[in-house]
Amino acid sequence: MALFIFRSIPMNTYELDCPAVPFETVGKTVAQVVSRIEQRLRKAELEPEWVVAANWIDDANDSLHGLKADALWPVVVEGESRLCLSVAIGRSEGWLVQIDHVRLHKAGDGGHWSSVALLRIKTLTRTHAWAVAAAMSRLLEID
Repeated sequence: MALFIFRSIPMNTYELDCPAVPFETVGKTVAQVVSRIEQRLRKAELEPEWVVAANWIDDANDSLHGLKADALWPVVVEGESRLCLSVAIGRSEGWLVQIDHVRLHKAGDGGHWSSVALLRIKTLTRTHAWAVAAAMSRLLEID
């Protein structure tokens, strides 16, 4: 006879409880949005290791390092641009949640898409990263 012991694992449901209307990003800088996101995550007890603008080194090459902290948060135009969320294993430890702005560059009958990083959030576990990603999806209307 097998004996199973089930433990209740506390789960943060903040990502499910986020308001349907996220906070306003129009007219705000990347730094302002990053700060607001960090506040919301900490208030929800999701507590990431850090939340930073992707271009935290303030490099002039936006296409390589991402938008600088003082740049305006991009406006999403349906059919022409969108925000993209990804979760990846970190370089040394932990997991990274990244938000990118993906934009269509039209050229005649065609064109191409480009992506620029906006922010990165570090967590120590995969489960935590996905919980943060779910919350970001709601806050930034990516879902």
